[in-house]
Amino acid sequence: MKLKAIAFLAVPALMMAGCDTYTAQQYQSSAQNTITLQELAARGERATVGEVRLAEGVEPRPTCRLAGPLDLGGGDNVAQTIKEAMQAELLAGGVYRPGARPVNIIVTGLQPDSFKGEWKIGLQAYTQQSSGFAIQSTTPFSTSFSAYAACNNTATAFNRALASAIQTLVSDPRFAQML
Repeated sequence: MKLKAIAFLAVPALMMAGCDTYTAQQYQSSAQNTITLQELAARGERATVGEVRLAEGVEPRPTCRLAGPLDLGGGDNVAQTIKEAMQAELLAGGVYRPGARPVNIIVTGLQPDSFKGEWKIGLQAYTQQSSGFAIQSTTPFSTSFSAYAACNNTATAFNRALASAIQTLVSDPRFAQML
């Protein structure tokens, strides 16, 4: 009888625990990325963003501590969100020009760790003229013992982690060589 009572209380509690969605805020351009890209713009480098897609096996809505998914696109497709972030950075840095050479991006990694407090983002950039190169970026953030707080922190940290990954990408000398 006690087992039935425990199950009666535990099942709804577990079902409710897994129904939250943690949403990342809209991406904001990074001052550090703007400065890096302004240096490229001053040399006459121009680009646009081509296709952005997730590599096979990359989860577009990773789960956080069994508490629910992370909505990294704020309701939009995460690949589209990353494309818009890259376009915003190129535009802010003066590198964006319609009709310029498109830089394509494959998202090779999108791994949050709400226990360690870090995001790992992998990006591979290439053009039709270049096989390109890949980067891996790890960005730490504050975490929490509570799943609710930790998952909110994870979602909140996504844009900072994405800005850091873009910084790693655009500051790499191979990025300028592709343009």
